[in-house]
Amino acid sequence: MGKYTIYGENVDNYLQKNYMEKIITSFKRDVRERLIAIILFGGFAKGEGSIQIINNKAIPFNDFDFYVITKEKLSDETLDSISHNASKEIGMGGMEIAYFPGERYDVKKFFHVDVRCIPYDLLPKLMKTQRYYELKYKSQVIYGDPQILGLIPEIKPEDIPFSEGLRNLFNKLHTMLLGLREEYTEDQKKISIFWSYKSYISCCESLLILAKVFAPSSLERSKLFSKIYKEKFPDLYEKIPNLAQKVQIATNFKVRLDFSVDHDKLWRTALKDLLTVFEYFLNKITGHEVETALINDLPYNYFEPYMKEKIGFNFYPAQYLLNWGYYKVLREKNESYMRPLFHWKDVGIRMIVPMYYLLKFRLENKMEYLDKAHQHLQKFIRVEKKEFWHLRERSLKAFGLYYQQRLL
Repeated sequence: MGKYTIYGENVDNYLQKNYMEKIITSFKRDVRERLIAIILFGGFAKGEGSIQIINNKAIPFNDFDFYVITKEKLSDETLDSISHNASKEIGMGGMEIAYFPGERYDVKKFFHVDVRCIPYDLLPKLMKTQRYYELKYKSQVIYGDPQILGLIPEIKPEDIPFSEGLRNLFNKLHTMLLGLREEYTEDQKKISIFWSYKSYISCCESLLILAKVFAPSSLERSKLFSKIYKEKFPDLYEKIPNLAQKVQIATNFKVRLDFSVDHDKLWRTALKDLLTVFEYFLNKITGHEVETALINDLPYNYFEPYMKEKIGFNFYPAQYLLNWGYYKVLREKNESYMRPLFHWKDVGIRMIVPMYYLLKFRLENKMEYLDKAHQHLQKFIRVEKKEFWHLRERSLKAFGLYYQQRLL
């Protein structure tokens, strides 16, 4: 295993010179005296970075993920500027596809340097989430004191809340809908394939969290999942007996990209499996089916691990502040719509419902799912007609606007 990828020293040296060093320089220029450390996070930090070899050059396919450790918290606007400047420094467009779902996908245009901030004095107080688990046990300090990771509290696999598993699945429902297009360019086929395989990786992560076991890297998680899947999840195993093998294939794809598959066939197969795991996961933690779980059950407990860090307390009506934040974003983006303010339950959870039904409709072509998607989507964003591609656009727009709040 190399430092950034499985391809070895030559590729790692190329990535170091042409990407990492330029990003470090850009961060130092923008953050200046406030900067204490830079931590590389995600696949490249684990030696599992996804790259393409083009003209004998290693070109990263998936985004770079960083944390900057600073003397005080940086604003979202400052982080956006830092991200934009670093992306330009390495010759990438720096756009976030979730915020521009209607744009034609271009690998270079939508490659961005994702940067988040943790103030130094908050390191010992971080929540016990999957993200911070991986930050502590499988990241790289590429600028500053490597011992800084020791300030993060110990996190055991059984400490990671079920909410984290759900968040993984929520995100993959979003990207599976985002990857679906009326027409495909080559780059759009590639990202559809990438997101389809990533859905299997997220299924693995979520089920490991449900089983209260975990590991810091994708390769380690794939091996662990293969060992426990049949024993820990016998009822799911009956539905998808080869899920562990699919996770292994997806993980191998992530570290060594190969796009020579039928993107549409893979998307449909991966979506069917993702929906099965999603329905299973929700039923296991709530005892109810999707719609009831998302609307009636989860608003009372999903946000418990997150509210204290974001707002200062975790009493469930604090979710109304998230709805108010979403309404303000709608208004700023000329999408003003009052209905999100008519309920305290978080829009971010409930907007998964129409997304789920749109995907079910695409898979099974039953009008009842399109009807339900239309019914629920009207609660979060203005909708003009009950037609699949319009509802897809509106659903993705709502999701992107909501998550501009940078909740985590």
